[in-house]
Amino acid sequence: MGYRLYGFMIGDEIHFDISNRRLYRLTGSHTDKSIAFASIYFNETMLRLFLYLLMNGRTKPVPKEELFEEIWEAHNLSPSTQRLWQVLHNLNNKLSLLGLPGDFILNIRGRGYIINYPDVIPVYYRVSELPAHSVKKGEKTDTLSE
Repeated sequence: MGYRLYGFMIGDEIHFDISNRRLYRLTGSHTDKSIAFASIYFNETMLRLFLYLLMNGRTKPVPKEELFEEIWEAHNLSPSTQRLWQVLHNLNNKLSLLGLPGDFILNIRGRGYIINYPDVIPVYYRVSELPAHSVKKGEKTDTLSE
């Protein structure tokens, strides 16, 4: 069996959980017994856009036309520059609530959008370690070597 993408670690404290559509920050203090927790949820379009950029825009800009095709047209939605701007604006606002910089997703004029943050790491889990009822028959998994 292969591996499945769980989400992403962003810095040391922010976790992106794809299946539960949430981004959360869990901060613990080593000097006292306090824990701070903050979480934000995504609508479907925002989730697809954020995930696509995390998967494809960490090393190179993703052109606007590619986002139109993958995020809107592939799901029978009508894309527009205004819709893209609005979803990105709302997404960056949500990200800033968790302490990420306002330019976490950066528009490089004429080239596209890029994740403007150096510490983003994909997190996978091994499908074979899931309970049998969690794996759907014929479900696609990533094939990463151990």
